[in-house]
Amino acid sequence: MKITFILPAIGKKTKEKYLTSWLMEPLTIAVLNSMIPAKFEREFYDDRIENINYNTDTDLVLITTETYTVKRAYYIASQFRQRGKKVILGGYHTTLLPEEAMEYADAVIVGNADKIITQVLEDFENGELKPRYDGETCIAYKMPDRSIYANKVKKYLPVSLVETGRGCYHNCEFCSIAGYYHSRYIHRDVSDIINEVKACKHKIFFFVDDSIFSDKVFAKELFLELKKLDIIWTTQITLDIAKDDEMLTLMKESGCEMVLIGFESIEADNLRQMNKEWTDRLGERDELIQKIHEVGISIYASFVFGFDSDNEETFQRTLEFCQRHEFFVVAFNHLLIFPSTKTYDHFKGEKRLISENWWLQDGYTFGTVTFTPKQMTPEELRGYCKEYRKRYFSFSSIWKRGKTMGRRSKRILMNLAYWMINVLFHFEIDKRSGIPVGENLEEEKK
Repeated sequence: MKITFILPAIGKKTKEKYLTSWLMEPLTIAVLNSMIPAKFEREFYDDRIENINYNTDTDLVLITTETYTVKRAYYIASQFRQRGKKVILGGYHTTLLPEEAMEYADAVIVGNADKIITQVLEDFENGELKPRYDGETCIAYKMPDRSIYANKVKKYLPVSLVETGRGCYHNCEFCSIAGYYHSRYIHRDVSDIINEVKACKHKIFFFVDDSIFSDKVFAKELFLELKKLDIIWTTQITLDIAKDDEMLTLMKESGCEMVLIGFESIEADNLRQMNKEWTDRLGERDELIQKIHEVGISIYASFVFGFDSDNEETFQRTLEFCQRHEFFVVAFNHLLIFPSTKTYDHFKGEKRLISENWWLQDGYTFGTVTFTPKQMTPEELRGYCKEYRKRYFSFSSIWKRGKTMGRRSKRILMNLAYWMINVLFHFEIDKRSGIPVGENLEEEKK
């Protein structure tokens, strides 16, 4: 019996290549592959880099979904089902909206598949496939099986993704992760993580984790083991780690060269609106950032615009804040209203949603604002995000921050990464704008 894995793409402009910065290795597929019993034959199509063979001789198609890729996922599912193939949908969007996903599949997996995928496959073999399977919140695998995409690895960015934990103990209203994990954090065994790191070929790692600092005992044990390895790694954290000098120093000594921090906003009113006012209680934000930089760790700073206190002056203040701290890179994104979040319900209740299911809307393009902000038009919000992103990634800004980067880190590989990533982001700003979501993916891949 044969299983076909599919990773749907977001979309692309006609006759253009898929965005390079979106080509991280498909770790989710490797994790799923490790859970499939050995008796099953399997294959994998990465929709981002290759055309899907809808006529492939397969028995079951497994498609993972995110909100940005679900429109494409539903199209792919329909193509296989028209050919008489059984399709199962899973992933975060399916978990957020299982009833919607059930309209496009023979079965859906809601939540983590770790402990139920074997039962799903047994039911399929016995002709007893149920329309819905609910997995518990868990992280229950040992080693991802990357052999499923060994023949494609050269097309991905030279960064190994390793999952360390799932969930987060915070409860930000706009976050779909917080809702599913009920503000809980769970992690893998440190020994399993270290074994996986040793098995990967790249020297740069991104540890997939929404808040690796959520369990300090686990984090310290992990960092001590990583310290024994000669790697460079980055992950996502919250700013409160800078209050723990011992942990911050240990992170650096273990190979951490950059952290992604979701500041979201520097405006106190916005932080209260998104239920993230706890960041205001940490103390002086500038001092905590400086502590991270002084230990030699760079910051990827992420911001979200479109909350009720935002206007163009907010963008200007945020840009000045970023320029003052000379962050490695920044993300200036508009608020994305994910389904089944408190933010979605709040905006819907105020009748401010332009589209209640933007992820399926015909003509929806990457960067389109799907709600009405309080102090801007949707078009102004979109334009400001692009304009101020361009200012931060201007060549003069890249050059100035590059000199600081050279002082902040002596790792040659990190300095090379700085120049490559910043120049890439400079040229991708216009390329990202207006990408039609779910479209132009049947074109012959270049």
